[in-house]
Amino acid sequence: MIRSLSAISLSLLACTTANAGIWTVSNNGQNDFYTVADAMGDGRVQNGDTIKILSGSYAGFDTGDLAITIEPGNSPGIVNLIGGSRIRANSGVNFEISGLNSGLNGGAVEFDQMIVTGNMSFEGTLGIRLTGGFTPSYGDSFALVQTGGTLTFTGQTNLPTLAGGLNWNITVVSGSSQFGSAGYSLVASVVPAPSAAALVGLAGLITGRRRRN
Repeated sequence: MIRSLSAISLSLLACTTANAGIWTVSNNGQNDFYTVADAMGDGRVQNGDTIKILSGSYAGFDTGDLAITIEPGNSPGIVNLIGGSRIRANSGVNFEISGLNSGLNGGAVEFDQMIVTGNMSFEGTLGIRLTGGFTPSYGDSFALVQTGGTLTFTGQTNLPTLAGGLNWNITVVSGSSQFGSAGYSLVASVVPAPSAAALVGLAGLITGRRRRN
């Protein structure tokens, strides 16, 4: 179930304040840390900071007690995680979307993705930012996380408003383009928002049922 955002989650994802640190992880050695684990274990990384994980392959990680924001990819890009990973409730992941192409089968990567070979527990805040003037349409979908093991999402969302009577739907589905039928995907899709008329009809149906009871 997707819960509404708390003030804590909002302040967590707005971590580009003057007091927040922004750290970069890259396995080419040209940035702050080689691995995600190095960043998590470094005392300079504090609550409210952002950790940008550039495209590449890394060991899986657990955000632990830190209240941080993870930004995967190279705006956008693909982060491969070997083993399991866990995003705890006090942290979050921001995904950038600039188009429909995953880049996994060629072409430009147009939305951030995390490909996890093991299990993934996503308990924190899932954020989406639209970039490059991209506007999603009805029926568009984005597999933001794919796993070779189990995948659970019990977190909250921070999603951009869609025009034209559209809404976001965040679901975990069985199957993955990378791991086949044994895998799972965390998918953000664009669906029609419930109309006011439908909501009124539903309210009347519920009221009628209560009266009969």
